[in-house]
Amino acid sequence: MDPLLRRRLTLVIAAAASATALAGFFSGLAERPRRARSWASYVSRPLEGRVPTYAQERERRHPNRLRHASNLAAMTAQRPGVLDPVPPTDDAQRAAALARRALRRAYDGAPPTVPHPVAQGDFPACLTCHRDGVDVAGRVAPAMPHGELGSCLQCHVVSEAPMPGEPIAGGPPSDNSFSGLQPPLRGERAWLVAPPTIPHATVMRGRCESCHGVLSQGIRSTHPWRESCTQCHAPSAALDQRPMAAVTP
Repeated sequence: MDPLLRRRLTLVIAAAASATALAGFFSGLAERPRRARSWASYVSRPLEGRVPTYAQERERRHPNRLRHASNLAAMTAQRPGVLDPVPPTDDAQRAAALARRALRRAYDGAPPTVPHPVAQGDFPACLTCHRDGVDVAGRVAPAMPHGELGSCLQCHVVSEAPMPGEPIAGGPPSDNSFSGLQPPLRGERAWLVAPPTIPHATVMRGRCESCHGVLSQGIRSTHPWRESCTQCHAPSAALDQRPMAAVTP
């Protein structure tokens, strides 16, 4: 064989061997090591991963149509838009809305009771309907006025013998005379056409659209597209019980 041809063939074979070695090296780096787990590790943690989170509960498919992901998304999409015309609200509708609100509270400022049955033995999927609010056949499940908290039944107790979708007659039971801080019916104005102040405490009520958004009935805002409510509507220092509320400037 020609010496020149032999040298070229040797170089080709060496280059191919080097490329194969490099490919195997980088492939070994990319491969994740598998750690063997014994049967004892599974027995020691038998409940690991069995309880779904709220996010998983909202997305999983369930025989109940209210928890079916596609149906829930469709009902959420049917809500009015923030730019849709706002129907007028008169004083009678506003008074009825305030009466419905008071019916589900032991006193003014208390967390509302749950007006429907809840599976106490299971974790409640409250955020399925109350995270963003949903309208189900004309009955509104309002959005939470506060951020997501994990234990809803720590504050919201179930009404005594609740009927599906109906509050108990006479309101929730109460064995004390505590009435809470009575807020004014309307906010005060600095001048005639000034935006009114917020006529209630703002603690745990950071999401104004929960009561005044597009799904509200009776106290709906006429301009829900303005999402920064406290830019114009100032909170009340007295109702929020701030220390300097009674100090005269």
